[in-house]
Amino acid sequence: MFHGRARGLGDLAVQGVQIRVGTDLPTKLITVDRRVTLLPPTDAADPTASALVVSDARLSNALVPLFESVWERALPIGSVTHNQITEEGRELLTMLASGLKDEAMARRLDIHVHTVRRRITRLMQALNAETRFQAGVQAALRGWLAG
Repeated sequence: MFHGRARGLGDLAVQGVQIRVGTDLPTKLITVDRRVTLLPPTDAADPTASALVVSDARLSNALVPLFESVWERALPIGSVTHNQITEEGRELLTMLASGLKDEAMARRLDIHVHTVRRRITRLMQALNAETRFQAGVQAALRGWLAG
């Protein structure tokens, strides 16, 4: 199910939609042209719930900066295409996703552990990720782990 959503987000990104993924979000929030803000319902189980549409300038003056601060910290989706991953990179990402330690990856690849770490660092930079977890999420969203 996650891969289907990720593929859909990737398709939207290719069409020019700017999408970012963040953690520790204070609330669900969508802003359109800095003028209209949507606050989706927090209870997805309630089919009668509807989004709150905010067009009041005073309230937007608080919500838009909140959105922008979260947006700046979030990771962009779709800025790198599927074809920009090497087979070596895909193999390394697959081992990372499997939970292998750096030393085990080095043994499997028959390279030094420092080389593994350098390659992981390059992958994280390409994915604009600060942590290995973020790299895994970005790789999955971009279809790099789909085999």
